Amino acid sequence: MQLDPVTIQILWNRLITIVDEAATGLMRTAYTPSVKEYHDFCCALFDADARMLSHSTVTTAGFLGIVPEVLRNFIAKYPPETLRPGDAIITNDPWIASGHLIDISIAAPIFHGGRIVGYTLCIVHHLDMGGRMSTLESKDMYEEGLKIPILKLFDEGRLNETVFDFMRANIRVPDKVLGDVRAQLVANNVCSRGLKGLLEEYRLDGLEALGAEVIHRTESSLRRRIAALPDGSYRNVAVLPKVPGCEDEVVVRIQVTVEGDGVAVDYSGSSGEVGAAINCSYNMTRSYTAYPIKLALDPHVPNNDGGLRPIRVIAPEGTIVNSRPPAATWGRTMISHLFPEIVFATMEAVMPESILASNGGSPANEVYLHGRHRDGRSFLAIAQHSGGFGASARHDGYPCLCFPNNTRNIPVEVTENEARMYYVRKELLADSGGPGRNRGGLGQEIEFAILDGGAEPARDVESSVRLSGRTEDGPFPVFGRLGGRNGRGSGLWHNGEPVDHGVYRRLAPGDRMRFVLSGGGGYGDPFEREPERVLADVEQGYVSVERAGEDYGVVVDEAAMTVDAGATRRRRDRRRQQPEAPAHRSPIRSG
Repeated sequence: MQLDPVTIQILWNRLITIVDEAATGLMRTAYTPSVKEYHDFCCALFDADARMLSHSTVTTAGFLGIVPEVLRNFIAKYPPETLRPGDAIITNDPWIASGHLIDISIAAPIFHGGRIVGYTLCIVHHLDMGGRMSTLESKDMYEEGLKIPILKLFDEGRLNETVFDFMRANIRVPDKVLGDVRAQLVANNVCSRGLKGLLEEYRLDGLEALGAEVIHRTESSLRRRIAALPDGSYRNVAVLPKVPGCEDEVVVRIQVTVEGDGVAVDYSGSSGEVGAAINCSYNMTRSYTAYPIKLALDPHVPNNDGGLRPIRVIAPEGTIVNSRPPAATWGRTMISHLFPEIVFATMEAVMPESILASNGGSPANEVYLHGRHRDGRSFLAIAQHSGGFGASARHDGYPCLCFPNNTRNIPVEVTENEARMYYVRKELLADSGGPGRNRGGLGQEIEFAILDGGAEPARDVESSVRLSGRTEDGPFPVFGRLGGRNGRGSGLWHNGEPVDHGVYRRLAPGDRMRFVLSGGGGYGDPFEREPERVLADVEQGYVSVERAGEDYGVVVDEAAMTVDAGATRRRRDRRRQQPEAPAHRSPIRSG
């Protein structure tokens, strides 16, 4: 069949549709909100040479640079000639796959016409893998749960029951976790069926020609945009927020080198591994480093292997950005979710129109709750909430939107149904968005309480609340860009007392947990924001009258809800004549 440009575009779209249908199958058959609501998963399709051709659009972005390596690791253990129809391969090894034990990867070969024409892969973040409950306190991997080496979960259609037996014996909610594993198998089956249907419809023998063209177009597009940047090396040193229980100062050193149509990102000199569950494997570092570069330069071209090839990531082994077994890795997003901000800050001078201010929800907030219902059934629930989105050169930041993880908020009703808790409040936090010509998105305040025992004996609930750890006066606040101010708001309280985040604690019936997620950073000089936009923020409750005057130099008559144009002009003129303190623009401690 001749692959003319129109046909190539049609088939390329079909490849994306296939993995999105697989994602739909996963969500509809999964047991947990982690998949159905949170969307912490990915589905991907590969050609016979293990090149990623398409990646589900409903996904967390952190898997984009991981899935190609996972499949290559699978094939190294099980070469194509050893695979048969009905095989499925599984692992959750952090260094082979996606960085922590709680993610399970399952891949399957796709046979058509008697030979392998492609592969399908699904990764899901599961609720539990045994070990210590979700906490940053683990000192090594062995505290974090069951590790599944690369092995066949299905061998020519026959289930390896031993794998399920081991999992069932080690996890707290086996029915839900094993239900989600079966949903991954459904997703892979949908993907296989979709690809075979495509090949039959267009009478194709394989994906070699189509795959080569799709990857070439994606790679060429990104290389053109990289080539438009000035050649040079750009350095940054970031001191990251302190992690409770970890005395080590965590420093990430980065050098981004643009040369021709390629980019090299070097993390040499970064801190070594630490005795807390925040260490990153290389796959995770590579993924969250390549993702922001493609996002900033070439966001509209679909994701496949071509979007990774122009970007080389150097991360010395034994560091926090390329840890070795058995380092603890459960909370590796405490580091990896900050890589996009560190890359953006490093490149701020050469592509200012393409980058975002910092996000108030990075690293991601997660709440884990474990206990028993009144009838004795065990529950394990996850909830997620987002801080404010960073502003950009074009727009204000959105309130409470995930970045860079690209997941969704889990509805409060879902969490209340899963666990013995209820929400007291969940509301936007006024004045939390970083001031700027474009304002950062608002953060939020959340409070939940543990239900009492009712007619039955009360049972305690175990809980862990993980925040970003970023504070306004800390080394790594929620940074603004190009004169924009930092986002505001952070903290965790247990029954009114401030406590550390990421630590497991027992909550008694009636106990309350309250936490604040920061707003996003602002973009540009706040005194360049049009007074009418500031007034609109005041009317909507996003900005108080006091902060409108202090942060933006806009004087609002609260009674009439109008801008005093003369007073505003005089206040802004006075502020411009005053010497301004150096702006804390980026997480740079030294060059």
